[in-house]
Amino acid sequence: MKQLWTLITRIIDGLTYISGWIAALSLLGAALIVTEGVLVRKILGISTIWQIEASVFLLIFVVFGGAAFVQKNEHHLNVDLVIIHLSPRIREITLIVVSIISCILAAVLAWYAWPMWWESVVGNEHSESLWGPPLWIPYLFLPLGMTLLFLQYIVYICDKITKLKKGEISEEAERFELKDIDVHREERQ
Repeated sequence: MKQLWTLITRIIDGLTYISGWIAALSLLGAALIVTEGVLVRKILGISTIWQIEASVFLLIFVVFGGAAFVQKNEHHLNVDLVIIHLSPRIREITLIVVSIISCILAAVLAWYAWPMWWESVVGNEHSESLWGPPLWIPYLFLPLGMTLLFLQYIVYICDKITKLKKGEISEEAERFELKDIDVHREERQ
């Protein structure tokens, strides 16, 4: 059973990693498209029809497709004003409860978004712009991203519960905004 869970975790982490990199490339692509659109319009005086919509679609993917990657690396914004003052065990339990609520929210969003996407596929819906791309493409980003976020939360929650049961709890509260910055203990005081 442990080997199966390890395999499932690796698959979810792999999909999350791929989605995160695609989201990063989508952000770069959106920036390049907007820059190209501005240059074409200002320098050549040519009106464009696809740049804004394409960049918006890419940014939608950045938000929803990158959410699981951000969760995997624990870089979501957190308000740690209260949590840093809790005892280590209560802090971990609080993080688990908040993660369960977030997991349920992601599941509900995914549950309702998949039929929306399928309806756009079956109905052959297209954007009403001159460019007119099929809407199933951007509609796919929400259910796909939320499903992956849901799965990543399951992995995170199980990992937190396992560490809590084993007693692997950090005694010092980790300040989320300082997570990747090397700050000496004396400087925090």
